[in-house]
Amino acid sequence: MRYLIISFLFIGLLSCNNLNSGNEFETSLYKKHFTKSERNELSNIVSYVDSLILSKNKYTEIDKAYHYYLDSVYQLAANGDESGLSFNEEQKYSSLFNIDTILFKKIWVKSTTSRIVRTRDTTLYYPNNFISIDLNNNGEYVDIIEELGKNSTYYKALHESIKAAGGLSPTAVSGFLYYNNDFDFNNLNNKIWASIFLLTTEESVEMKVKRYLKK
Repeated sequence: MRYLIISFLFIGLLSCNNLNSGNEFETSLYKKHFTKSERNELSNIVSYVDSLILSKNKYTEIDKAYHYYLDSVYQLAANGDESGLSFNEEQKYSSLFNIDTILFKKIWVKSTTSRIVRTRDTTLYYPNNFISIDLNNNGEYVDIIEELGKNSTYYKALHESIKAAGGLSPTAVSGFLYYNNDFDFNNLNNKIWASIFLLTTEESVEMKVKRYLKK
């Protein structure tokens, strides 16, 4: 029930944003790749992530809150605790799979099948509805990253990494967490990247299998 409530809240945010004429994404770069309704949804994807970040934070200023959250995730991962590496996956999926399908595909790819999934003590063969998401390396958002890379060494390297890995690589994950303090999250391009990064980051395979087996 909690996940349904959060999903309905997310959908409500998307609907309310249609009335908001002050969308930050009304720029030539985002107009080139996303329709007006998609830009409205992008704005509320960011607002959704903001709300999750602020709910687990000691700061109320967005830039400080993002740095605090990303630093916390990095420290947990550095200590071998992967539990904080992603948002609650059921909550995340419930929200993401309710956004416009075309917009979703411009950012992510969704997989529901896998031949073999192995952990240290479990092997699943052709698990049914074993869901995972990743960046769509041929999607419109990755095209935006490429354009940002014309004036940014970070986004240039990020685009090359995504293309080489076919998605979000472990190196890109650890690198962004480690260097997050180099970013200004009041900047729209950095903010949307952080939001998409956090929504793309998945649980470890061990955690995903454990949750799958409980269904």
